[in-house]
Amino acid sequence: MSGGRVRDRYEHHFHEQTVEQYDNFLTLARYLVVNAGKIDAAGGLLFDRAYMLDFEPMPEGIAAHPPAAMPPLAYGPLAGIVALPGEDWQDYCQRAFGIEIRPYDPFCLWLQSPLWARTEPSALGAGLRIVYVLDLGVPHDHVEISMGQAWTDYDDSGFLWDKLDMAPDAGTLPLRQWPEWIGAPTLNARRAAITLNADNLRQTLIEHGIARPEDIAGVSQEEIRQLEFTTGALPRSYRQVLSVIGRRAGRLVDDRELQIYVDQLLEVNRMGRERRAEWEAEGGDPFPEDAIFIGARYGMAPWFILQDSRAHHHPRGDSPVFLFDTDTGKVGQVSISVWGWVEGLVRDAEIFIAEGIPEKNARRGHRTELPPLAMKYKQQAQRDRNITIAMMAGAVLLGVTLYLIYRLTT
Repeated sequence: MSGGRVRDRYEHHFHEQTVEQYDNFLTLARYLVVNAGKIDAAGGLLFDRAYMLDFEPMPEGIAAHPPAAMPPLAYGPLAGIVALPGEDWQDYCQRAFGIEIRPYDPFCLWLQSPLWARTEPSALGAGLRIVYVLDLGVPHDHVEISMGQAWTDYDDSGFLWDKLDMAPDAGTLPLRQWPEWIGAPTLNARRAAITLNADNLRQTLIEHGIARPEDIAGVSQEEIRQLEFTTGALPRSYRQVLSVIGRRAGRLVDDRELQIYVDQLLEVNRMGRERRAEWEAEGGDPFPEDAIFIGARYGMAPWFILQDSRAHHHPRGDSPVFLFDTDTGKVGQVSISVWGWVEGLVRDAEIFIAEGIPEKNARRGHRTELPPLAMKYKQQAQRDRNITIAMMAGAVLLGVTLYLIYRLTT
């Protein structure tokens, strides 16, 4: 059984909507595509207010005084989807499109994530993403796509243009170069190859000579909940890892080189967020500002995972693991799963041990009591020592006695 659930790459999130809301979405998408050149020239789309709760002006007045740059959904009134008197953006989007504007909602993120501002910000792309979601839903890896770290074809699908009843401009598509496509069978095979999980991690470390039983310690569920107050919601797979080895794991890592333990995570996250903000200003690769950093090498080059969305009815359960190169600002996926990442640490530890590399800065535990056989030997050794000491003391006493007798008789 693998550490992560084997699933189809093309799992999607769907939400119910009325016929009118479906038609409104199609109307908005067509407006964005038809007017893409004009919208981009006027200032482009606004993605840094992804949830629109504080966006002004309100829907009723935006058609008369539209700002130069607006979120995609704010173009609804300009597309002819009339706002009712007194509606704010939450009310308008709920009524017109069936979307509740809230953090981490897959539909809000697919349409208006701040990441699109740095990967594919065009009005044409926004319109095509709307058409995509109407029939296909939001892809489960929508965050990775908006980071530019996963393949998609929303910008190169003739089916979407058929729904718009328009012909694509072949010279402009696709809108960007996406990562290589990986088919579901290949991805599923990679997931199935990951054999490490919460049930066998402890025993694997012991059997492979990486840790003794007393060297392995996790953190409690209450401690994990406390950590989440700082990091945000953790995927189930990473919670499981912390519960087994969150505090120590023998020779799994040199903890002065690699910082992966719970007492190191707050500093790792502080550093990661600071460097992310610096590289965002310098044009580094985009990734979510709420990414969770799970380790670092020498305090730099951190690994991160994506926040879980279980509180919003779409739990990830697991996450890919990415490496953020703080020297170049580049981001790359290093594992499709948290458990795959841990397997990599285990393999490295096995290599170091096999090559006879001296142990450095391992996290070892201390036995609170010895096993029964060892305790028997320890007690026997203590009795032998006591006998030896008694015999030596007797010999000394006998020697002193004989010496005194000798002196008294001569």
